[in-house]
Amino acid sequence: MTDFPSPSGRPESRKKSIFAVFWPVLAATTLIAGTLALALGGLAITQRPLPDIAVSPADPPPLVLANFAFSDVELIPPPPLALEEFKGFQMREEERPPEPPSNEPYELTLRLERGDTVVKILADIDVAEDDRKEIGVRLQALLKKTKLAIGETVDLVLKASPDQPDVPLVLSLSVRPQPEREYIVTRKDDGSYDAEMKTHKVSPRIVRVDTVRRGSLQQSGIKAGAPSAAITEFIRALSFDVDFQRELKEGQSFTLLLEQLVTSDGLLAHPGRLLAGELKLAKRTVTVLRFRPAGGAEQFYNPKGESVVRSFLRTPMDVSRVTSRFGMRQHPIMGFSALHTGVDFAAPHGTPVLASGVGKVTMAGYNGGYGLYVKLQHTSEIGTAYAHLSRLGPGIKRGASVRQGQVVGFVGSTGMSTGPHLHYEFYRGGKAINPLAQKFAMRGNLGGKELSRFQALSRQYLVQLKNAPAVASVTPPKAKEPAPPQVAKGD
Repeated sequence: MTDFPSPSGRPESRKKSIFAVFWPVLAATTLIAGTLALALGGLAITQRPLPDIAVSPADPPPLVLANFAFSDVELIPPPPLALEEFKGFQMREEERPPEPPSNEPYELTLRLERGDTVVKILADIDVAEDDRKEIGVRLQALLKKTKLAIGETVDLVLKASPDQPDVPLVLSLSVRPQPEREYIVTRKDDGSYDAEMKTHKVSPRIVRVDTVRRGSLQQSGIKAGAPSAAITEFIRALSFDVDFQRELKEGQSFTLLLEQLVTSDGLLAHPGRLLAGELKLAKRTVTVLRFRPAGGAEQFYNPKGESVVRSFLRTPMDVSRVTSRFGMRQHPIMGFSALHTGVDFAAPHGTPVLASGVGKVTMAGYNGGYGLYVKLQHTSEIGTAYAHLSRLGPGIKRGASVRQGQVVGFVGSTGMSTGPHLHYEFYRGGKAINPLAQKFAMRGNLGGKELSRFQALSRQYLVQLKNAPAVASVTPPKAKEPAPPQVAKGD
């Protein structure tokens, strides 16, 4: 067999050629082994004589470990292991030793669902039968005829029983149906229970809601933080003087002055009673101020001391757009021309509809193409009707008396209707007439001492409409929000 020629041209044996090929591999292996020895054990490296191997002049010089500095080698740490690679080494949940039960008191808030009682929810968390029965008796004696509503919260302080760690002891239980009244049941040292009613002091707080109209006044006020009752009262007071169809525009600003009631521990007892309100229209500003004259009923006045109340509202709701006027028109569904006996006001579904004046309900229910329908008789001559409602207002039924501005129903699209709106009719002597053409006289004005007293109060309200703290900037009251069932506080 012929040997491969060397670079010098002289033939070499096969043994030498193979060694020359694998010598770098051997050297590298020796280097890695030495490095690992240093990393793992810090073992001392002892030089040993190398075997006497003949090397041709063309081969690389032999590696002498004594002259090699390991500090010159850059050690690269292995890549970190991924979390998934440890899964097989984790202890399974059932293999972990159970934690000893805590003997420290802890808090829990429960919520009453439909069909719940205090005794039942205590049973749901494994409170002993004797304890929950006694708690129920003590609490019932305090509440008397008062019932807890669905969503009411029950605040508990619990502790594990020393003899039965899975059975919690109720150290205290409290319910608060009204912010100003709290009913508390407390465990005594002998294991029995005491109960008491705690009364929280309530104080007034004046706040301001300042916003702009986006959509209806009702929706805009509620979004800005005004309670629904206060914004409805504001709209009712404006309805005597403001033509919502012609004067009310998108983006107009308005301000409400509210009197809130807050408990001594920060709960909101009342969201706010309307004291005054101001609406900036394109050409004028309308201001209404609450005042109770001596021996008279509380109502709203303008800054001159003139009552805003008229015999009838201009419009029965907060609207800005009339979609169909009184008179002859082509019926949008039937297609023929006929007398449109009222005025159609476009409004979002659910918008409150107000009684135009004091009167009595003569009809409340479905009335053919009118859908859900309410008719009021105000005097022997004058009546009004409200059609296509989604639902009736509270207490609205045949024979019921209504006050001016009371909610008789809510906008809908029942009956022969193409969309949510109010069909409003005005009758004189049993004949339908144009509601928008009517003019109504103003009622009583203030004078003498009552006018002076009103003017002093109005100056105070006008300053507070500009300077009172905004409802969004006052310290938020402690929320008593309905809590999820069996959720510990702070978890």
